[in-house]
Amino acid sequence: MRLHTDDGGLGGADPHARPVLLVHGWLGSSASWSAQLPWLRARRRAVTVDLPGHGDSEAPAGGYAAADFAADLAVVIEDLGLAPALVFGHSMGASVASILAAHRPDLVTALVLVDPDYAGDESGRALLEPIAALAGDDAVKAGVAVLFADRIDAWTGSADLRARHRDEAAAVPAAVVAATLRAILADPRSIRFRAAAGALLARRLQPVLSFHRDPERARLEQRLAMNQASRAVAVPGGGHWLHQERPDLIEAETERWLADLGLETGGNAHSPSSMTGGLT
Repeated sequence: MRLHTDDGGLGGADPHARPVLLVHGWLGSSASWSAQLPWLRARRRAVTVDLPGHGDSEAPAGGYAAADFAADLAVVIEDLGLAPALVFGHSMGASVASILAAHRPDLVTALVLVDPDYAGDESGRALLEPIAALAGDDAVKAGVAVLFADRIDAWTGSADLRARHRDEAAAVPAAVVAATLRAILADPRSIRFRAAAGALLARRLQPVLSFHRDPERARLEQRLAMNQASRAVAVPGGGHWLHQERPDLIEAETERWLADLGLETGGNAHSPSSMTGGLT
């Protein structure tokens, strides 16, 4: 299977700066991170990837669970020599990054996550299961499009961004939309809902910087954190694509956190830190 990656190369990268891998969310693409690439690549090697069946990557016959995507990314990190990488993830990409961090800690030094979809309330099943049960992949894709417009993207302030998200999702094959949705609901390795997420997230020992539109989700994230250097940032009034709506905030908070962490000056992200984590 061919996965599309965009590697800016080493350029003028600081030799102490960790390589970055950026993982988009469900039905998105690597273009999701266009606002982050200029500042990341100013001093780091930063690589984007299109998940299987998304963007310009090939669509295999199967393997559409978040855990499958995590295994695919392990190969990308190893093949490109990125380990240990600083991994960014948005939405489902945050689940993929977290699974990767838990299972392959040698590949992931820290995580920056934007509005993660993991550990959601079980009531969310009531929204997703009727769509997944529709007859035919095209019907499922149409149902997901309505879900995106009416719920997931409803809080995005920019009409241009909403159109961009709609176009990205429309480009994903119907079979991929249906397969990923059914994996979210039924794959035994899924961490989309809270009851199944706890055990996996307890194995995620790296420091995590996370951004949340819902302050309650930020408080939950802080309770789930296993590394005392983790920090959860609440962004009330924001939409699901916070990195696109508030790129200035993402950049400032990330750079401040990395500096506090000492990650890019020889610090060990996996050892207990004297830095005080918390909710902001």
